[in-house]
Amino acid sequence: MTASTETESASGRDDPNRHEARAEPAAPLKPALPDPASISVIIPTFNDAGRIGDALRSIAAQTTLPGEVVVCDDCSEDATEGVVRELAAQHAGRIAIRRIRLDSRAGAAAARNAGIAAAKGEWIANCDSDDVWAPTKLERQIEFLREWTGKQRIALLGTYGHNINDAKKVISPAIMGPTSEEDYDELVRAGGIFYVIHSSALFTRTDFLAVGGYSSEYGAADDYPFFCRMAERGVVLNIPEPLVYYRKRAGSVQFSRFWELRQDVMRLTVNQRRLANGEAPIGREEYAAQLARAPARERLRRRRQLWGFYYYKLGSTHVVNGSRIRGGLELALASVLDPARVRAGVVNAVRGRRPRRLAARKA
Repeated sequence: MTASTETESASGRDDPNRHEARAEPAAPLKPALPDPASISVIIPTFNDAGRIGDALRSIAAQTTLPGEVVVCDDCSEDATEGVVRELAAQHAGRIAIRRIRLDSRAGAAAARNAGIAAAKGEWIANCDSDDVWAPTKLERQIEFLREWTGKQRIALLGTYGHNINDAKKVISPAIMGPTSEEDYDELVRAGGIFYVIHSSALFTRTDFLAVGGYSSEYGAADDYPFFCRMAERGVVLNIPEPLVYYRKRAGSVQFSRFWELRQDVMRLTVNQRRLANGEAPIGREEYAAQLARAPARERLRRRRQLWGFYYYKLGSTHVVNGSRIRGGLELALASVLDPARVRAGVVNAVRGRRPRRLAARKA
């Protein structure tokens, strides 16, 4: 298979949802199983030249290769183009890697939609530009789909993973989301959020189109609403095996847009429950007005918890990336603002280290 570094243009940035797809008829109960050649890997990126190479190399090292990789560049101003071109040439004949560039900055949701629109495959595999796949990631997902005997069809399949720091050192397990059809059914009944590591998600173009693609309705939290809409099409679950490496770093969207992200996730939580109860979802302005009408004590409590969560995440990220003094001060502040969250974080960190220590001893 010949690699290419096509620099294609994707226009239309005035409307950030321009690349959202139109709905299609319902998919069959048992969709055609993925032929590896029919899988397109989509990598949205912006100014991540120092990390996207790790993502591309991990995809090229898969034991089961996808048909192509489409890098959707959201107007990067760094060396991203050169990195993609070099790796495409290195892996020529093994996997096709091509890059498209948006005409103007549009954000992750529009970049993902544009990348999928440009892709050739019927199956779509996500990979963010700062994350890494384990070598058997695609192989295990295809095996899982082939062996599936559930009563309902799978609409989206993710996996567990490892949290890593910016130097790619494993720091903790990344465990989230349902792992069985029973878990899925319970989440649907409860109106819960479907959590999946974004870089692990595998789904069909048909289902993607049916739910309208990624939306900016919830701002930077564009992945969780997408997973929840996919759950209306069929089972959304995760293989409980660590098959992706999720990078923790202070410069990520989780921190640069923290307050917007948290408020949108809280609104999504409310709306999922409303939908489960047959109620209409509420918009951003209405939700903000509801928060503003809450008693002063409740508003203060919520703000303390949010600040505690922010400093807990920021401090933890700084510590695992080597900035221990700064991170320690941030964690100390978090323990004052939200001690329960810090205690829970310590317990989870200790639990996560035990399996790694046992594995190291066995090795």
